[in-house]
Amino acid sequence: MRNNRLSKLSAIVCMTLLPIGARGINISIVTSAKADSTYLVEQTESTSLKGVKGGLVVCLFPEIKYQTFYGFGTSMSDANAEAAMQLSPQKRKEAVRLLFSKNDGNGYVFCRVPMGSNDFSTCDYSCVEKEDKQLSTFNINQDKKHILPILNIAKSFSKELRLLVSPWSPPAYMKTNGKRINGGKLKPEYRSQWAEHFAKFIKAYTAEGFPTEFVTIQNEPEAVQTWESCIWTGEEEGEFAAKYLRPILDSNGLGKVKILFWDHNRVRLLDRAKATLGVQGALSALSGIAFHWYEGDAFSQLRAFHEMYPDMLIMQSEFCTGPNKGRTTMPYGVWNDLELFGHEIIGDLNHFTNIIMDFNPFLNTKAGPFHNRTIGGIPNIVVNDRSDSFSPQPNYFAMAHFSRYIRPGAQIILSSCSEEGSGIEVTAAINTDGSVVCVILNRSNQNRATSLTLSGKKIKDRILLPAHSLTTVNTK
Repeated sequence: MRNNRLSKLSAIVCMTLLPIGARGINISIVTSAKADSTYLVEQTESTSLKGVKGGLVVCLFPEIKYQTFYGFGTSMSDANAEAAMQLSPQKRKEAVRLLFSKNDGNGYVFCRVPMGSNDFSTCDYSCVEKEDKQLSTFNINQDKKHILPILNIAKSFSKELRLLVSPWSPPAYMKTNGKRINGGKLKPEYRSQWAEHFAKFIKAYTAEGFPTEFVTIQNEPEAVQTWESCIWTGEEEGEFAAKYLRPILDSNGLGKVKILFWDHNRVRLLDRAKATLGVQGALSALSGIAFHWYEGDAFSQLRAFHEMYPDMLIMQSEFCTGPNKGRTTMPYGVWNDLELFGHEIIGDLNHFTNIIMDFNPFLNTKAGPFHNRTIGGIPNIVVNDRSDSFSPQPNYFAMAHFSRYIRPGAQIILSSCSEEGSGIEVTAAINTDGSVVCVILNRSNQNRATSLTLSGKKIKDRILLPAHSLTTVNTK
C-alpha cells in the first residue's frame, strides 16, 4: 500500500463543500477507484469525463424516509487489541484515531467485545476459574491487558462509544462437552448462573467506563467450530432470554441493556426469528436480531423481518473478508474487499438495518494472532510491529465511504438508479443536520457518468463513476 494514502485521507477529511450543481446546494464528491488504487479522492469541476459513457440517473427522495440508522462500529477481541498494542504509543493512538475519530477517522460509535476468548484471541480464557459455580472468581483481567487499553484510546476520540457484548462460549464446566471449543451446549442447570455471568461482565465494563447497550445470547449458535462455540436452538434462545437473561439483567439494574438473538448468518434469519420469537415471553424480552454475511446475500429476509416485527432492531454484527470468502492469500487485502464491503453495506442499509459493525479492526502481518484455527483474516488495518507502522486496507476505506458521511441518527431514504442490475448499486440517507448523502458502487468494467436528482430536481449533471469504484456524494 502506497504511503500517500494516509496523506490523501487527511486532506479529504478537511475539505470544504464544493459549490457545484444547483443554486444553493453544495456538493462534495469523493471516489475510490481500482484503476489507480486511489482512495477517497476528491472530484472537482476539472475531473475529466472525456469518453465516459453517460445515461445513468440516480434519484434521491429525502421526503421518503425509512429506518433510523444509529451508527457504524467494529469489534475489539483480545487479538485485535494485542496487535494494536505492539505499536509505539504514538503510532497506536494514530491507528485507533483512524477508526474512531469523527473528525479525521471513520467515526465509529459501536464496538463489539467478546465475553471471554474467541478465535481471534491470544489464548483460551474465561472470566471464571474451573468449576466456580458461585462465580466468586469472576474477573476481566485478560481484557485489562489488551482490550481495555485500546478501548480507552478509542473513547478519547468517540465519547459516545457503546458496546455490544457477545459470548463465543460459556465456561467449559457449564457445557455438555466439557470444553469451550467444538460446540457442545449449555447445561440447563447453569442457565441462571450463565445469565448472572452476563450481568457481572456488563457491570465490570461499566466500572471501567464502558457502558453496554446490547448483548447477543450467543455468537453463531448453529456453528460447531474448532474454536470457542456453543449450540443453541431458536427455542432455547427465546426461553433463555424470557426466563433467565432479561429478568436477571433487570434485577441487576441493567434494564436498559437490549438483548439481541441469532448473531449468525442472514440466509437463515427468518426461520430462526420464527422459532425464537414464537417462545412465550421472548418477543417482550428481546429487542432485535443480529446477523452475519457469510453464506450469501438474502437481503430480502431483512425486509421481511422488518415487516413482520417492525419494532425490532436489526444489526449487522459481524462481517470480514478472509478464507470464508474464498480467500487464500494472507494478510493483505485486495481491491475486491472494497467492493464486497460496499455491496454488503448498501444491501443492509436498503433493507432496514439500524447498526453495522465489521470484524477484526487490527491484525498483524501474519493475519493474527488467532488460536484454535488454521488461518487468520483481513483486518481494517494491518499492524507491522517490526517497523512500528500500520497499513489501512481496502475494506477500511469502504467503511469510510459510509461511516464518515452517514452519521448516527440519520434516516435512510428512497434512492434509485435508472439502470438497476447493470453493476451500479446505490443507497442514500439524510443526516440530522439536513445533509443528504448518496453512496454509489460501480462493480462493472465500464467507466460511467451519472446525473443526480434530489426530489425530482437535477442538482448535478455528470458525476464520474469509474469502473470498479465506490463514490460518496454529500449534498447540503
